[in-house]
Amino acid sequence: MILFKYLKIVGHVFYGFYVVILLFRFADQERRNLYLRNWSQKLLHILGVHFEISGNVNQPTSGVLYVSNHISWLDIHVINAWRPMRFVAKKEVGEWPVFGWFAKQLNTLFIDRQRRGDSKIVAKKMVQNLNHGDQICIFPEGTSSNGASVLPFKPNLFQASLDAQVPCQPISITYTTLMDGLISFGPAFIGDMGLLESIANTVKASPIKVTIAITEECQNKVDRKLLSLEAWGKINSSRCINN
Repeated sequence: MILFKYLKIVGHVFYGFYVVILLFRFADQERRNLYLRNWSQKLLHILGVHFEISGNVNQPTSGVLYVSNHISWLDIHVINAWRPMRFVAKKEVGEWPVFGWFAKQLNTLFIDRQRRGDSKIVAKKMVQNLNHGDQICIFPEGTSSNGASVLPFKPNLFQASLDAQVPCQPISITYTTLMDGLISFGPAFIGDMGLLESIANTVKASPIKVTIAITEECQNKVDRKLLSLEAWGKINSSRCINN
């Protein structure tokens, strides 16, 4: 049974190559988003991850900066299963086998956290993209956690929301066991863990439920540090975990 699931994952990855290399070439952005949403939803299904949305799901008509906590390599696919968008990811993601290639094809913005001043360069690119109506998601913890708590946010990239004068929309991601709603550590991608190891842990822990909770928009419009604290508070309080 487990072997069959791994074969389905491999097959779905190859189907992803077909979608990006061939179907994307002849599709407008709306159709590409549909392909990406369907592919991501299917990936979750294969992995045994049940998907749920909590909160306001209005469709934006202009640029939005989304802010999320970060637990797993799977987070991006979870968000794309809800609403495809662009992401800011650490440059190491672009070096991952297979998924790094996908990230590059989907116009991910990569940030080198070891390079001084790179966050300012990326923030300027984000402003340009947001002004063109893009929806962009950041993971301001700067690393992933096991999901038990939300790490402090780094405020630098929040400046893009202020400079572009677009909404800052927090969302929280929670992985829980399907039976009792307790936190599931299966998808966690932390420390020196490899991508294949994390995928295996996710499969072993299934069935899992993942919940995206959409909070109210942030209200701060003038200070990136205060904006980051506001977003952190909304995300921390919206996580769907049973005690």
